[in-house]
Amino acid sequence: MPFIAKQIDHVEVLVQDLAAAARWYRDVLGLEEIVRWDPEPVMIGAGGTKLALFQADGSARKDPGDAPHWHRTAWQTDASGLREAQEHLRSLGIAFRGPIDHGVAESIYFTDPDGNPLEITYYK
Repeated sequence: MPFIAKQIDHVEVLVQDLAAAARWYRDVLGLEEIVRWDPEPVMIGAGGTKLALFQADGSARKDPGDAPHWHRTAWQTDASGLREAQEHLRSLGIAFRGPIDHGVAESIYFTDPDGNPLEITYYK
């Protein structure tokens, strides 16, 4: 049986100022801090929806008007789903990085055919 994602776990957002971004999302959308990793990301959210705020690397900006942006979409699964996802990606010939142990979670990373970054993750 092929791997089936359960839901979007989080979307990674590159921001210029972690604290200011967390305040903005709290004040505007009511998103509260869920967990803060050291030093990042700062996970914020409401219900089962989460954003992972990462510090943008300003040195990579080509034009001063370029803004930080969405970075990666992560799909949530469980431990067996992560194993199934790896087998499934291998069977399709899709290269991935990981699994990477983040302490509270474990993830694999890959891209779609257009180069958009994707992640499959589970929380221990």
